[in-house]
Amino acid sequence: MERELGRGGMAKVFLGTDTVLGRTVAIKILAPQFAEDEGFVQRFRREAQAAARISHPAIVSVFDTGSDDGVHFIVMEFVEGRTLAEFLTGGGRIMPDRAIAIAQDVCRALDGAHAQGVIHRDIKPGNIMLNPRGEVKVTDFGIARMTTTADTVAQTAAILGTASYLSPEQAQGQPVDGRSDIYSLGCVLYEMITGRPPFLGDSPVTVASKQVLEQPVAPSTLNGDVKQDLDAVVLRALAKNPANRYRSAEEMRADLERVARGLPVEATPLLAPATTQAFDQPAQPTQVLQPPEPERRSPWIPVAVTLILIGILGAVLWFLAATLLGDDDQATSVLIEVPPVIGERQKAAEDLLVEAGLTVGGITPVPAEDETQVPGTVIDQDPAAGTQVEEGTPVDLTVVAQPESVVVPPLENLSPDQATALLGELGLVPAFEEESSDSVLEGSVIRTEPPSGTEIDLGSTVTVFVSTGKGTVEVPEVRCRSFNSALNQLEKDGLRGVISDDTVALNPSCPLGRKVAAQDPAPGTDAEFGAIVTLFAGAEAPPSPTGATGPTGTS
Repeated sequence: MERELGRGGMAKVFLGTDTVLGRTVAIKILAPQFAEDEGFVQRFRREAQAAARISHPAIVSVFDTGSDDGVHFIVMEFVEGRTLAEFLTGGGRIMPDRAIAIAQDVCRALDGAHAQGVIHRDIKPGNIMLNPRGEVKVTDFGIARMTTTADTVAQTAAILGTASYLSPEQAQGQPVDGRSDIYSLGCVLYEMITGRPPFLGDSPVTVASKQVLEQPVAPSTLNGDVKQDLDAVVLRALAKNPANRYRSAEEMRADLERVARGLPVEATPLLAPATTQAFDQPAQPTQVLQPPEPERRSPWIPVAVTLILIGILGAVLWFLAATLLGDDDQATSVLIEVPPVIGERQKAAEDLLVEAGLTVGGITPVPAEDETQVPGTVIDQDPAAGTQVEEGTPVDLTVVAQPESVVVPPLENLSPDQATALLGELGLVPAFEEESSDSVLEGSVIRTEPPSGTEIDLGSTVTVFVSTGKGTVEVPEVRCRSFNSALNQLEKDGLRGVISDDTVALNPSCPLGRKVAAQDPAPGTDAEFGAIVTLFAGAEAPPSPTGATGPTGTS
């Protein structure tokens, strides 16, 4: 990790690098108080896996999730840019046309997520990114709804900090669906065009109570540049009753498109609350009422009103904590069809279940009934394939048991990954070593130890020798040796000897007999494995002239 990008009530986000693919990523690290809650961690993993299944250009991709020495993390796409919250800091506004375009992109993201059964539940400016090209990316899908405990005041405050964007059903602890995200987006759009959320208050509890009890003023009353059609879209998204909102994010996006093109919208402003109808009635004759006598005033009325207000705020706080800090699995459960895994190897079956949003239950090994049943293969599952179950449901597997001993399989010319997979399926442990070879391609298996076909105990280690390609050898000294001896020595050292038809001067070190007078390359030279070494015979000395004698001493 290179540097910290930001932090929130649940986690810190760091800049990092994926060393395998060479890309920049954002790494979200869970805060310690969450990491110590095993129930939270399990749900956190399931939600991250669900988010990873969503592929959409307007959604920040989740690449991976895992744990390292008690530290739980999510690896996400790194988006270079700023959050919408940074643009809106200090009451800033965004021009209506641009706000409409941003909201449309968020609608597209929500539509893609809702189609996968994932509800965001925390749509707010801080979770909407804008890159330098102005493109929108929504982050934290499936992750924001993970809080299950209220262990610390700081944790509670962090969750309540989103009260400005809570839907009424969230604030009251009721079940939510995709229309809750539409309400939150309505709050965000309201803030973009007016510079403030639809409801303000001295505390998150006050704001949450207004989300439930009060109607928002039309955005055009705060910004004269807002047209009535845009008013209608925002107010429909902010309807207290989910049935009165847009039925889908795509429906809201289509209405925003009509606003942008100057066409009539399908949304219509909501009727004023029933309590305002009294202003339409004919005026009644004015009556002069005498003030009540002081002794007949009821001093308990202000006290009762105060107690009622305190009770309302307490109830709202309780509902808010119940929905945000309680166990909301049942309210947001997603039904998933159990995939068929019978006939798959155990590891492949487990991967399929996790990818589907389920968990692996008990594993029951049973002896093979006949030779056709391959050890490690799934032969039964519970629940059965096609059953509709809640997300995270465990699926029990029955697999063919591994035998006590296995035969080392032939691995020659396979890749190390293929060898690892094959040995793992048989219950054997691979150990790799490198070795040069002139006949096996670099990176492929040359041989194993024990050799293939050997029967060994289950769990034994098999040494796998992987080719590094043609290596180099030192050319040996073969001069003054017979040609047969020289050829044998070269072959033994991984070289090929060739006898040349050409001759060289007689080697004075070995003048007698047919010996190797010279060699090329010279002894001690490094040559590639399998290289040719040329051997030369020495030429015999020419005969002396006829009648010639050695030097004489006659005068």
